[in-house]
Amino acid sequence: MAVQVAVCDSVCKGYSLKSGLNRYPIYFSDNNATLKKSFSFQGFIFTRLKLPCAGGTDSYVEEKSELFASEVPANRNVVLRLCNDLIRRCSKSINTLFCGRIQIMLAKIFPISERSGLNLQSQFNLENITEYNTSSENTETPMETDSKEVTFLFYQTLWSIQDYFRNPNQISNDAHWKKMEDTVNEICRIFENYKHEGSCPVANEEAYFAKFLTSERLLTLQISDSNFRRHILVQILTLFQYLTGDVKFKPNKLVLSEPRKFWIRDTTNKIYSILSDTPPEGDKFVQHIKSILKYEEKWSKWKNEGCPSLSKAPDKTLQAKQKNLKRTVKAMDLSSDKFDLCNQTLTDLWNICPDNLAACQNSDRKFTPETFKFFEDAIEQLEPDSGVEKEYYLTNETAFVWRSLRLLARQSVPYFQHIQNTKNLTLTDNLQNIIMLIGKEYKKETGTENEMK
Repeated sequence: MAVQVAVCDSVCKGYSLKSGLNRYPIYFSDNNATLKKSFSFQGFIFTRLKLPCAGGTDSYVEEKSELFASEVPANRNVVLRLCNDLIRRCSKSINTLFCGRIQIMLAKIFPISERSGLNLQSQFNLENITEYNTSSENTETPMETDSKEVTFLFYQTLWSIQDYFRNPNQISNDAHWKKMEDTVNEICRIFENYKHEGSCPVANEEAYFAKFLTSERLLTLQISDSNFRRHILVQILTLFQYLTGDVKFKPNKLVLSEPRKFWIRDTTNKIYSILSDTPPEGDKFVQHIKSILKYEEKWSKWKNEGCPSLSKAPDKTLQAKQKNLKRTVKAMDLSSDKFDLCNQTLTDLWNICPDNLAACQNSDRKFTPETFKFFEDAIEQLEPDSGVEKEYYLTNETAFVWRSLRLLARQSVPYFQHIQNTKNLTLTDNLQNIIMLIGKEYKKETGTENEMK
């Protein structure tokens, strides 16, 4: 107990949580304590810390996520209790970033098919009540806007639909269905007719609202805001997907007739049209929403099937076949001149020539050209009466110079002595002198042969 209190005091005095816990490594060493004891120790500390002092808790928990994941099956309850206690103590509107990081950490630790974080029975948060002005006075009075259609009555209509988002099952009642249908039609009509003049955020700008305010004075600004419009319309699309989708725990009374299904399809297309016309990048936003809702249908189907494991079990029949499969190796006939390498292509290549050494010494494999034939064009260019300008000489090409030096190094090493005696010249000039020397020597040799003939 004294150790936990000491760590809490050090954190509240300004030390980071990591430095405070590292002062007592005995509680986090696998050699001296079990992981369950370590989790209990940390859970006690997180419970004692005040929220202002627990600002570094998210970073510490993320650093220890691999340690938590290594023993999740044995300490699942401890880890869940630790994280849920932290989230429960946080404010839903102030500590949203901290709660989100804890949820992401849990998603990394637990497998994707983990059932502890699922809403298996499709229950709704009925306590999430949206409060707004429900006064019946001056319902037809226009708001402070250019459009006379944006009245206080529309303000009440706009925020009344939140009650159906909170509890969609009440739409099974015909009266509630009629009210919901009229509300959605009115919202779509106003969003279509009301001219969008509000400033739109840049595509790369981060815009985040934990919960929109419901004051009637803000209605004019809100219906001109792209984020607010998308917020409301996407909620309606989500409601429609629940009503038309196959949900295991949906009430039996909530069965839609064909006219209602047709209205939902028609209204869905209308909402997508409004979202496409809503800047910035309306068409791109619509494609993202369609993709998200499509994936939600797959997750709903997976939950209806009892959340089966997403990891595929190995095929036992295939494993048994592979285990019993024996590789047959042909015995090589050493008396034959032809070798079988168990591959037709390799066998053909290997048996092109029975003697490998003779194949390497074959004249067809000599790719090095003769010295004079290689420099023949360059010798003609260097002749005084050739008429070729210096800028077009082959010796000005880097690749030709490199190949020439390689060839001289292989067949005419004595010519390098000529390069050493003329150190003040460039490499190109030296190569030109060598080429001219080769040409003179070739002419002498050909002249002597002609005289002998």
